[in-house]
Amino acid sequence: MATADAPKYIDLMNWIREQILSGEFSVGMRLPSENELGKKFSISRQTVRQATSVLESEGLLERRRGSGTYVCASKSAIKKKTRNIGVVLTYLDDYIFPSIVQGIEKVLTKNGYFMQLAFTYNRVEKEAYILDTMLKNNIDGLIIEPSKSGIPYINTDFYQKIKSAGIPCVFIHADTNPPMNIPSVRMDDYLAGQSAGEYLIKHGHEKIAGIFKSDDMQGQLRYSGAINALKKHNLLQSEKNMFWYTTEDIKLIMNGELDREILRRLNDATAIICYNDQIARYLVDLFTKIDKKIPDDISIISFDDLELESAIGLTTFAHPKKEMGKTVAIQLLKLMENPSLNVSVKFPPNLVERESVKTF
Repeated sequence: MATADAPKYIDLMNWIREQILSGEFSVGMRLPSENELGKKFSISRQTVRQATSVLESEGLLERRRGSGTYVCASKSAIKKKTRNIGVVLTYLDDYIFPSIVQGIEKVLTKNGYFMQLAFTYNRVEKEAYILDTMLKNNIDGLIIEPSKSGIPYINTDFYQKIKSAGIPCVFIHADTNPPMNIPSVRMDDYLAGQSAGEYLIKHGHEKIAGIFKSDDMQGQLRYSGAINALKKHNLLQSEKNMFWYTTEDIKLIMNGELDREILRRLNDATAIICYNDQIARYLVDLFTKIDKKIPDDISIISFDDLELESAIGLTTFAHPKKEMGKTVAIQLLKLMENPSLNVSVKFPPNLVERESVKTF
């Protein structure tokens, strides 16, 4: 049954499912009229229509004009609850991911659910395998961080299967490209990028460069926000001041194999917007090697606020981490209770000022 503060139509939805499972309502049987159901549950005809519409979208009921609403699926078609939630993330063992997982697990455990955790390492073929496996495991819901969210998506067939199976799903960190009409819980990355650009401009910087990740939507949105801030103030210099990298390039960057090209792109700037704190820390070390001081010679602003070891405290935008994990789990549970609910959430940027940006 629905909780005290749940929408009234949830009680009716659950009751109809129970009648189908018990065999009281068989395939082809006509449901009681909207007036009869409304009187039985002390709800309006509109609320009855809301409940039957959701069950119709799930393939359990069929509305026939001028005749009524009929059962069109047997009890075997109603997926039994397993109390298992699939959680698919790109990574686990470092950066923001441990805190996100803790947040998700805390909410799911409190509500009596088990978490099936898997990692794609930002590889679409790995994601396809994981989604196929989870679909076969009869899970109740999914939390997914889309792999390579910044490039045209190739696993759309699995999301169609998820929708067809009636499995509630919420994205974390990003949507897919193109959008799959699945709710998401993420940062407002565009606004964060725009805020980073405005912050540097406010502090007197005119030659602003950037280093962004191209195959994740977060990188593209942060870039877009920053670029539009520069355009607004007529400070957009040249695309050559923007360095793009992919998941596969990270190891090359950290090994120093791309140092020369990165310096060539960024070296004439007074300030750099970094995709995240990991890249910002790398740049601090790189500029230290060539005797450039931060922020005296060059300023850096980034995203995530991970308090990584660095020669200087980074000015950065905080990532909610554990709070985002809790929120995505809460929103998924709401969606499981009410499939028509809009559960998308955007976290606004939260600037943490330290000493990595110089004022002119």
